[in-house]
Amino acid sequence: MEEKIGFIGLGTMGKPMAKNLLKAGYTLTVFNRSTFKAAELKELGAVVAESPKEVGSRSQVTILMVSDTPEVEEILTGKDGVLAGVHPGSVIIVMSTILPSASRRLAQVIKTYGCEMLDAPVLGSRRAAVNATLTIVVGGEKAVYERCYGIFQVLGRQVFYMGPQGMGLYTKLCNNLISGVVMQAVSEALLFGQKAGLDLQELIKVIIQGGDRTLTMEAKGPSLLARNFDTHFPLKHMYKDLWLISTAAGELGLALPVTTLVRELFGVAKVAGLGEKDFSGVIMIMEKLAGTRLKEG
Repeated sequence: MEEKIGFIGLGTMGKPMAKNLLKAGYTLTVFNRSTFKAAELKELGAVVAESPKEVGSRSQVTILMVSDTPEVEEILTGKDGVLAGVHPGSVIIVMSTILPSASRRLAQVIKTYGCEMLDAPVLGSRRAAVNATLTIVVGGEKAVYERCYGIFQVLGRQVFYMGPQGMGLYTKLCNNLISGVVMQAVSEALLFGQKAGLDLQELIKVIIQGGDRTLTMEAKGPSLLARNFDTHFPLKHMYKDLWLISTAAGELGLALPVTTLVRELFGVAKVAGLGEKDFSGVIMIMEKLAGTRLKEG
């Protein structure tokens, strides 16, 4: 018998993920603070709860896909939070990207309710969420991971067990450290090439064929030339993840000087009102500093 699932957070990523669970035949209870986002899921057969507490009471496995650490904590431990309604033996899967240390702390709290927790952040854009081709990286007890493996298979194409609590999050943060730094490098390379008088279309062709080929240049280079900043991964979320990386590194006693600088540039972009644009929009800050704008050809 398939487990009853709760899903909290129906944003850019969460809503298509919840829809895929419904398509797979799971009984689903959902909650979102902006209730209109749940209307389509209700039409597809989901129960729309009035609180996280109700989600916990109706579900054997509750998934959270919200934006940040404080929101996760409030949804779990608040007055009408999941833990106020959860049944012993239930599993809570936090698919949000939060601090690994916070995940470990919350897992200990959840154990006092007779329940288990996995951290299972995802790699991939909204398109991957829609197509169920996400990569999912999981931290927590192996037996709990194995219990939930079928759920992960519905949501993603690749699932990796990374070790104890927090390890899924460390993996996600390593990935996004590279994503943020490489996006900055792509921005600087294109501006450097333009200042030097290169044909940027040809430059992109050369780079994606060379030994330092990067998917970021391949995917974002042409979009940058076309001034296309349609949001696949919001800049504000990249800034948040870079902040998490810096904080987690500080907890580990590790200095990350390049990451710190890139984080500050994304912070400037967020303050400049670019937070809702794709994270490639950081180039607009670099254009201001360079006194030029990328142009095609």
